[in-house]
Amino acid sequence: MEQGWVYVLVNSSIPNMAKVGRTTHAPAQRAAELSAATGVATPFVLAFDQPFENCVEAERRVHGELDRRGLRVAPNREFFRGAPSEIIKVVIEVAEQIGPAAPTGPNPCAERLRLAAEGALFGEGDILQDTGEALRLYKLASARGSLLAFERMGQIYTALYLAKPDRPRRRRSMMALKEGARRGNYYCYCEMAVIFAADHHIANFVKAWNLFFTQRISSFVQELELDPGRHGAACGRYIGQALELGLKPAHFTELSGAADTIIANLLADLQAVRTDQAARQPLTTALRWAYENLQAPPVPIATFQPANRSMSPNWVRRQAIVSVS
Repeated sequence: MEQGWVYVLVNSSIPNMAKVGRTTHAPAQRAAELSAATGVATPFVLAFDQPFENCVEAERRVHGELDRRGLRVAPNREFFRGAPSEIIKVVIEVAEQIGPAAPTGPNPCAERLRLAAEGALFGEGDILQDTGEALRLYKLASARGSLLAFERMGQIYTALYLAKPDRPRRRRSMMALKEGARRGNYYCYCEMAVIFAADHHIANFVKAWNLFFTQRISSFVQELELDPGRHGAACGRYIGQALELGLKPAHFTELSGAADTIIANLLADLQAVRTDQAARQPLTTALRWAYENLQAPPVPIATFQPANRSMSPNWVRRQAIVSVS
């Protein structure tokens, strides 16, 4: 096996066509090498790259599927007709079939795709709010190793499932979250717990939170902890969900260590739903429990930095329910 990438290159001089090949070096370097050829009028642009444990086999499968669709321009060339997005989709499908290479570190391209997806999901700046486009970008980001993209896809599908429960929505959510957890995003277990709570599957709810707490300790991932209030927000959600299900919260060591941020985020959530009494009730219950059991001093709302509101799972669910039919 030869670890490397399958890449998709485009060139403005040859529209509606893409070059699909493999390389064991940086795909951007390969694009630069091809662009240096004197017979090329304009440079090649890297549209997509996907790491594989066996890039030779991956390229063979991608070319085979594109050949089956009759898209190859010439038998001895790596150029294929069609929209680059459709060709990229074939590469992603092969990655799902044979498995991509494990990411070896942060992928700048994956992060750019994830941030573009965030913009589409929330309609940031001049970007039109489009949850369908956000899902497409998150899928591309996840295929390139973004751990956060799996979590976000799961949140969106969970929102749809909670709005209108059906098996396909639940399955899509669980598939994204399980794959994210398998790759190391332990926050995906928090999102699974939302589904188990909605289904009143108490045993799996407890197991999901147990896995979150234990794996965060044993396999800490810095990429997932860039927001300093994120862990406290997750702990606050755990307390609230457990109490709603009639369970006594456990994991006192972890909860006590995050007491300040738990209370801070619960206070922020209460501020965000000042006029929604139904939403305030479980938050008030969780906050009271935290004050009584974690023995943390009250935190004035102006003195803390809660979890990034743009990462709020509840916000994501409300947005997705409104914007996706």
